Amino acid sequence: MSVEAILTELVKIESVNPRFAQASRGEEGVAKWVMQFCQHHGIDHRAQLVESNRANVLAWVPGREPDTRVLFEAHMDTMPAPGWKKNPFGAERQGARLYGRGACDTKASLAAMLEALVSIRDSRPRPTTVVAAAVDGAGTKAGARALAHSGAGYEAAVIGEPTNLEPVLAHNGSVRWQIETRGRAAHTSKPGTGVNAITKMVRVISAVQEQIPLKLATHVHPLVGMPTLTISMIEGGIDLCIVPDRCVIGIDRRLVPGETPSDALAEVEAILAALRTEDPTLEVRSLPAVEDPPVEAPATSRIAQVVMRACAEVTGTGEPRGVPYGTDASQLAPQGVTCIVLGPGSIEQAHTTEEYVELPQVEAAVDIYRQIMLTY
Repeated sequence: MSVEAILTELVKIESVNPRFAQASRGEEGVAKWVMQFCQHHGIDHRAQLVESNRANVLAWVPGREPDTRVLFEAHMDTMPAPGWKKNPFGAERQGARLYGRGACDTKASLAAMLEALVSIRDSRPRPTTVVAAAVDGAGTKAGARALAHSGAGYEAAVIGEPTNLEPVLAHNGSVRWQIETRGRAAHTSKPGTGVNAITKMVRVISAVQEQIPLKLATHVHPLVGMPTLTISMIEGGIDLCIVPDRCVIGIDRRLVPGETPSDALAEVEAILAALRTEDPTLEVRSLPAVEDPPVEAPATSRIAQVVMRACAEVTGTGEPRGVPYGTDASQLAPQGVTCIVLGPGSIEQAHTTEEYVELPQVEAAVDIYRQIMLTY
């Protein structure tokens, strides 16, 4: 079965993440197909239950050193597909492109990993080579988290994401949280009898926007650049005639390797503390954060060297890169797994309408993954 045929079958199976579309059945159909594929090709495999009706699929080829394990992981879920002119699950080919939701992000990587695994089935690689089709990559990364805490002891991992077959050694993490100001409601005909939570929040926003960029400029990373902070949401007030007693903003702070979520939170907390000192009537607090750490693999690590050499030999794309987005590597790296992000397709296609992947890149990915599997 060619890698194009594998990818076509995967794209035809709707696997929208149910966190974003409750009517979706999630990854169930893709997981069943992958297990049938493994059974047909004589590949050892099993399901790893992650959540109700959501399971990772693990397939492996035993190695000469069975206790050394290398993981190849790609997520099965996709984002919803509104606004498409084509059938998002039609897997339509036009020229060298295959269109469909998930074609690029990340079913192309999964298809290439499966094809590469079948090709080494009888080769007895040094490590045990595991391909994991994971759930929830576009959501909370629950599938990758389950892999990280499975006790399998992976020495290294290749995470499939659309990198144009450039080896990504570093990527950003994130910490996302809300800041809340409280006031006192009153009728707007007598606003002085109340405390306007929106007005209080304006002071918070102004201070954060003024002071944080200076701090971010001190954390520049050679591969991913400077971290960012975005105030991305705001909510306040319940009626035009009522002084608002509550206002909330949402913050997305992107972390570069070397930063921690606690450091980023502390920078903002210091600003809030100073504002409270200046204005004792200010009631402001940070709500619990969602944290996703950054990732960086040493260029001198065995997996980085093997990946860069394979990319250089197959496509000439062996220079180490950094990217601003996050991946499932953020769950594996903190457990001591050295992770490289690598896959066919462009991140510019991820989550877009009319998403596609260039098939020659998918075919090249098979060669690169195979070489990594055989030479690690």
